[in-house]
Amino acid sequence: MAFDLKIQGKESSKSIQLIDYNNDTNVTIHCKGALMNSWKVQFESQLLELIVGNQTDLNDNGSVNKLSVDKDLSFEMNGFRSGKMSPFSCRINKGMFHWEDQTYRFDKFYLGEHAMHGLIYDANFELLSSAIHEDRAVVELGFDYQGTDPGFPFPYQIRIQWSLYANSLIGIKTTIRNISNHAIPMMDGWHPYFTLGGFVDAYTLAFTSDGKLEMNDSMIPTGKIIEANSFNIGKPIGTTYFDDCYLLQPSQNRIQLSHEGKTITVTPIHNYPYLQLYTPDDRQSIAIENLSGAPNCFNNKMGLQLVEPQEQIYFETSYQFNATSK
Repeated sequence: MAFDLKIQGKESSKSIQLIDYNNDTNVTIHCKGALMNSWKVQFESQLLELIVGNQTDLNDNGSVNKLSVDKDLSFEMNGFRSGKMSPFSCRINKGMFHWEDQTYRFDKFYLGEHAMHGLIYDANFELLSSAIHEDRAVVELGFDYQGTDPGFPFPYQIRIQWSLYANSLIGIKTTIRNISNHAIPMMDGWHPYFTLGGFVDAYTLAFTSDGKLEMNDSMIPTGKIIEANSFNIGKPIGTTYFDDCYLLQPSQNRIQLSHEGKTITVTPIHNYPYLQLYTPDDRQSIAIENLSGAPNCFNNKMGLQLVEPQEQIYFETSYQFNATSK
């Protein structure tokens, strides 16, 4: 059979490898955070690592160095690499929002004065199911948030399905079910750092935007959308520093990252109209983040989802690697 999967470790250190032998593709999913920590593909007779995960580091030459999965690394100090961002992504202004005549304030993590990247990026997900099919290997992970943070005392279930298909195509589907007794606000996102070797200055980036969100000095959206079409037809990143949020053009929402004959394509499929881009200081990777709403959407309502009791909503995206002409 072309596809396989392997389960290693126990409890929070458990990981699942999704394997496509025909295409020499290997994807590693960690139960802690339900994140993708590795995505290896065959390129010019070598295995190429495409992800800088939470349990990885970059060498000086840009190659990826794996660390022990048992090492207790801080998601926050590692830049939330590959993290699942829920029930909000990016910043919430001063960690506060007003909902149904009450004001809430998050406790989890602050960068400066603002809450960052949700509540479950380091949660211990349960392995719910795994299966090998003729056309894919798939794993489903689940976590039941119990409303433990005073800023979000609303229980909900989250289920994440990772699927590896032929031609190094990865499908990611997140399903949310509201198990509280009243409607709750919801935002969803991912925080993967992609690398194609070397420095991102030489990478070509292409995406079609309906505009960029103007930010204030605290990186909180002002509500204004400004024109931003510099990368519509693709161009080298060069010295561009990204920490920006864009509205994707609905009919042309693919994001492509290319370098020296290698291309990663990110295709939001359902409920991810926003794109956040971020370049870390070492410039050896770039975060391409699918978001369901804008930063601070619990306050500005830009893309905010309202989930009724027992209602289920889902978010879906895909990543694919292709070898292209140099």
